Amino acid sequence: MTQVTDHGGGVWSLKVPIPDNPLGHTLVHVVDTDSGPVLIDTGWDDPASWDALTDGLSELTLSITDIHGVLITHHHPDHHGLSGQVREASGAWIAMHAADTEVVKRTRSAEPGVWLDYLTAKLAAAGAPEDHLAPLRQARASGRMRTLPGLNAAVPDREIVPGDLLPLA
Repeated sequence: MTQVTDHGGGVWSLKVPIPDNPLGHTLVHVVDTDSGPVLIDTGWDDPASWDALTDGLSELTLSITDIHGVLITHHHPDHHGLSGQVREASGAWIAMHAADTEVVKRTRSAEPGVWLDYLTAKLAAAGAPEDHLAPLRQARASGRMRTLPGLNAAVPDREIVPGDLLPLA
């Protein structure tokens, strides 16, 4: 059962797991609006995460098909990974800052090996330990790149502009 927290005023958070990751989970927020529920972030692209998201919505007597919109705080796979599935299931609009949208477009259009080499190099330069880089190198060597998180994130159809108010209650 997904941990659901009621923050009051039509705002809830759902604890969505990040499998095999020391972070453990992402909080996906559900905001009630006059047009229907809006998600803030979606969670990691994994079947267990999808199940937790849909189970949490069920606890709120909602379905994924009820989702009206999705606001993505930033392009990391634990925040934006399920956006494509949410849009496919619900037809929801997806909003994100233009700089993050460019990351999504570059990631989706890059040959997976090039993207993976870039990601591995960035993480190594930031000081990531070898045991964190090894699974990425293994995925590159095995040809398993298209199953890595972040490659199926949706391209947003709305832009979040700094200073603008978002269409939320």
